[in-house]
Amino acid sequence: MSAAVRPASVDELFAILLARDLRDDDRTIMVGANMPMARAAAMLANMTTHPDARIMIGLGVQSLGGGEAPAVHPFLFDPRTLAAETLMHQSRVFDDMSRPDVFFVGGLQLDQRGNINLFGIPDGDGGWKMRGPGGLALATMSSHCRGYYVVMPRHDARTFVERVSLITALGDAQERRRLKLPGGGIRLVLSPLGVFDFDAAGDMRVRSLHDGVEPDAVREATGFPLAIPDDVPRTVAPTADELRTLRERVDVHGTLAS
Repeated sequence: MSAAVRPASVDELFAILLARDLRDDDRTIMVGANMPMARAAAMLANMTTHPDARIMIGLGVQSLGGGEAPAVHPFLFDPRTLAAETLMHQSRVFDDMSRPDVFFVGGLQLDQRGNINLFGIPDGDGGWKMRGPGGLALATMSSHCRGYYVVMPRHDARTFVERVSLITALGDAQERRRLKLPGGGIRLVLSPLGVFDFDAAGDMRVRSLHDGVEPDAVREATGFPLAIPDDVPRTVAPTADELRTLRERVDVHGTLAS
């Protein structure tokens, strides 16, 4: 089966959906740690719709400048990621690193209001059931950037919760307005089940469900009431051209394929 015909994996779908949704004025793009699908999205956009974008990853800033993309690797700080037509060290572009136009992030927990927990899950006795990676620079970036995308590799009642245990990044639109945060907040949430955004009151809702996913399955997998339209839109599948570009020019080692 050719690369363009083989059905998209979840991570490939994530990469293409993220690249599609970037806006014209997203010129400084920050990729979160250990998010190869987000790195692929930034590179895919840089090779197609955003040729002048600056991609911030690891300890550098990259711009493909019309050249070939370096391969996607699973770990952010793999030294092979530090390859591009241009490379600038973080110390020279600190302002861009702290306030990118757009960035991508995941979470241990995500709640109904869009708050993210990356600190960990408390055990109730002053310790931790699970320790997370923490929130290095996340509070600043989520407060100031034009917008950001949340990518959740799992969708179940333990990850999509009514209220997060701790807030690493404030997504709640009402609280952001009350605090007068300047940034645009969350644009979309992506999960293996669908694409989600937020209504005028700031509650999460279904924007589209992926092929084969039924509304009852999403309700059962979500730990809070989720608004689902009667006529549920379906996520637009990747095109053959999008898959070919992703597989043959961006993710040449097939990191996202499994």
